[in-house]
Amino acid sequence: MAFIKAFTIASLALTSTVAAQSADPGLGVNKNAKGATEEVTPGAGPNGSEDWLNTGIDGDGWNPPFMALDDIVLIDIDSYYNGIGSACQQYDQYFQSAGSQYSVDPVILAIIAMQESSCNADAGGPTPGLMQVSCENYPNGVCTDSIQDNVNAGTNYLMSQLNATNGNAIEAFGSYNGWFTAGSGLNDNKGLTADYPCSSEGQSNGEPQNLDYIHEIFNGWMVGLDVYGDDSWIGQYQCAGSCNGDNQC
Repeated sequence: MAFIKAFTIASLALTSTVAAQSADPGLGVNKNAKGATEEVTPGAGPNGSEDWLNTGIDGDGWNPPFMALDDIVLIDIDSYYNGIGSACQQYDQYFQSAGSQYSVDPVILAIIAMQESSCNADAGGPTPGLMQVSCENYPNGVCTDSIQDNVNAGTNYLMSQLNATNGNAIEAFGSYNGWFTAGSGLNDNKGLTADYPCSSEGQSNGEPQNLDYIHEIFNGWMVGLDVYGDDSWIGQYQCAGSCNGDNQC
């Protein structure tokens, strides 16, 4: 698998109080993504519009469009470490090693670590560590205290999902966060929908899904924005972890 093409972001300037970020013109846009814009807004960015990335969420269930890894508009690793990913730089050797082993750009792995654990190797929970994946993805299916094993486990899971989806990065990253498509058996077999996280079945399966997750990954983290900080405005749902009385996020 070829490495993902990378672009350097020279600046990310706030262009309005509503929240919009303009990337350096060198970043470009993903020409294969519908609704792609150089400016990142609550509902769009260089890797497509949120409505496109979330196709089906507001209807009969998530039906992800196709995006190849090679097409992703992506910050380069040096710019990432010099910006929002500074906490990840101490683990660069592990991202580089796994990236080489699995033929994936190491900045992708650093971005996953930031999204999953804020690049904290000591993060706990049922799926501990930087990459927050289950033990079955570790070598021999057993969790270890090795940071390299943890990064390899996360990379192994991501690549397994890419293989399972015939190379669809959108569906693979969704799977990493627990998103599911029609035919999965959940939500009357129709896939993740906007109302599912707050339904009785959805709540019984854990905390409500972050329905902005795909947009945050591709148009936030991937282009060097801090989704957990100043750029938390990214997304049109803004419903992670909360439900209203109408069984909606």
